[in-house]
Amino acid sequence: MNKNSLLYFIAAVAATGGLLFGFDTGVINVALPQLRAKFQPSPETEGFIVSAVLFGGMAGPFISGPLTDLLGRKKINIIASLVFVVGSILTAIAPTVTFLIIGRLFLGLAIGIVASTVPLYLAEIAPTDKRGKLVTFFQLAITLGILLSYVVGYFFADKEDGWRSMFWTGFIPAAVLMVGMFFVPESPRWLIGKGRDAEALEVLNRLRTPEQAILEVAQTRQIIEDEKHNKGDWRMLFSKRLRIPLFIGIGIFFIQQFSGINAIIYFSTDIFKNVFPDGSTAALATVGVGVINALTTFGAILILDKFGRKQILYTGLIGTAICLATVGLAFYMKDSLSPELQKIMLVGGVYVYIIFFAISLGPLGWLLISEIYPLKIRGFASSMGSFNHWLFDAGVAYSFPILAATSLGTNGGIFGIYMTVVLLGLLFAKYIVFETKGMSLEEIEKRYN
Repeated sequence: MNKNSLLYFIAAVAATGGLLFGFDTGVINVALPQLRAKFQPSPETEGFIVSAVLFGGMAGPFISGPLTDLLGRKKINIIASLVFVVGSILTAIAPTVTFLIIGRLFLGLAIGIVASTVPLYLAEIAPTDKRGKLVTFFQLAITLGILLSYVVGYFFADKEDGWRSMFWTGFIPAAVLMVGMFFVPESPRWLIGKGRDAEALEVLNRLRTPEQAILEVAQTRQIIEDEKHNKGDWRMLFSKRLRIPLFIGIGIFFIQQFSGINAIIYFSTDIFKNVFPDGSTAALATVGVGVINALTTFGAILILDKFGRKQILYTGLIGTAICLATVGLAFYMKDSLSPELQKIMLVGGVYVYIIFFAISLGPLGWLLISEIYPLKIRGFASSMGSFNHWLFDAGVAYSFPILAATSLGTNGGIFGIYMTVVLLGLLFAKYIVFETKGMSLEEIEKRYN
């Protein structure tokens, strides 16, 4: 296997964690009707069934943070795959709602782990000129997982106990991740951090030219020597010299989530019912969201290493703001718009919003937190970035149905709130985010010395 083929094989195996991320967050939407019929949960219980993955996701970084730096990127992903397997089995065989919720918590825990460790692992394996592309494999896999959950849900929707088959399907990629991780190497940067330079050089020689491999080991070793007298614990993340990376790790996910992405991913069928009263048509329009999301994220892989991170971020923020304004106006002006024009504005606004999001805010969140932190705390810091994602995701998932039931929902004001966040993101992009395109991880780290 040549160097490029090996790189893409590693990326495909690791990104299977992203596929599980997308599948296990998306599948509950298609399984919920059958779960209601089977268990007849109260509204509060139903809410916990849906949000259990988010609570588990919040816990994941606290486990992966220290263990990623202690055990290595490869071992923690193997552990995560085992948790995925357990969660898939528990949800598929669940005899009670409690059993189901416990299984969902396991799945969320595994998602929380891979959300911080997989982008980090890919960033440390990738050469500088392919880092954006390879890390974005993770975001692409998330979108494919969401789409897969829609397709699986459609296929088993009319089957007896079809929800069990939906959850069993998640067992397959979990097993692929577990087996596949045994055939990929450990992160060379983690190996160097543990004093295992010879092993790191052996890994890098499989992925780089001999000259590049030697240079990368030397650069990483030099940074470690320079920081030998600095304690590399969690407090380092909150030091004055890492203030900008800390702000980026919080800000990028705040803007990503409060741009309203998961309000659309989780509730798009309800949104589309405003123009498609027929439930099946609204559901089909939701499948369109999944298809566009996956296809556009594939396109993002082709451009992230060709254009600067800031340039792409500006483009995405401006595009999503315009689309959110369009969707908001479709609600606000519904009484004065023709039905056809309202459909175009609402459905078209959502679809084009997905395009702009998928090429910018979607992949850039995971890419930036995998690039900007020093090696000593990269595992912990990336995990905290992942925690921010889950925290803000839960905020959107919890607040959207509440706001949708108020005048902000009926007049489109909720989309105005999301648009305001996105516009403020332009200031964040200009004054906080710095360009990392074309810089090695070692060069980025030298900014803080």
